[in-house]
Amino acid sequence: MLIDFDKLIIENFILEARFKNGFLYWDNCGKIWKQICEKWPNLVMKDVNPQKAIFELENEDLQLKFSASEILLSQSYPKSSLKTFKEIAKEIIPLIAGYLDISVFSRIGNRIHYIYPVKKIEQAEKILLDSGMINIPKNKVDLFNGQLTNPGINFRIENDDVGYTFRILTQSRTLDIKVPKILTLGHSDFKKNVLLIDIDYYTKKPTDLSIMNFEALINTVQKNLKYSLPKLLSRS
Repeated sequence: MLIDFDKLIIENFILEARFKNGFLYWDNCGKIWKQICEKWPNLVMKDVNPQKAIFELENEDLQLKFSASEILLSQSYPKSSLKTFKEIAKEIIPLIAGYLDISVFSRIGNRIHYIYPVKKIEQAEKILLDSGMINIPKNKVDLFNGQLTNPGINFRIENDDVGYTFRILTQSRTLDIKVPKILTLGHSDFKKNVLLIDIDYYTKKPTDLSIMNFEALINTVQKNLKYSLPKLLSRS
């Protein structure tokens, strides 16, 4: 069974840029704050202290956080186009890095939490088991006089430059579970039975700010996942 990538729901989308020695955070935090407010007046300051600064985009559940060691942008249930997220990433991350006198990122990561809704949890289990990534012989299961339930898998795929960490499991959830965003559209908006696909893309080598385009990186990761993820979750 091939999953339809376009039916995946993004529950959380995260972009992180790590660096070393952002000492100018303490000197230039106010200047960064001023520039952010001028470029994005709807990004509201929630907290600024010697350890970190946090801004939120009202009604979008989008948060921008930066410190002397990282810039973190996250959004729960973004629109599928990721338009706002990509615009802010493309403009504000280089702006902050410039004020912090950061020219090289030690690590750039793009983490996505997808869910694939199904009517019954058994359907999610079947997708994962049919993919061939989990192979537990029946005689091993019979040792415990039961049935295999709630299968899950964690693994990492890397080359010299980048890597992907995968966490794939089935979940049957209830409305009182804590989810990344308060659902306001009623019970029909809540997906009870899902296949959870947690993917973390990351760079393994230092990346120069001068050649970094965060919007292009997001587009590339999404393009790669759209092509590869349905194949990963099928036996073919």
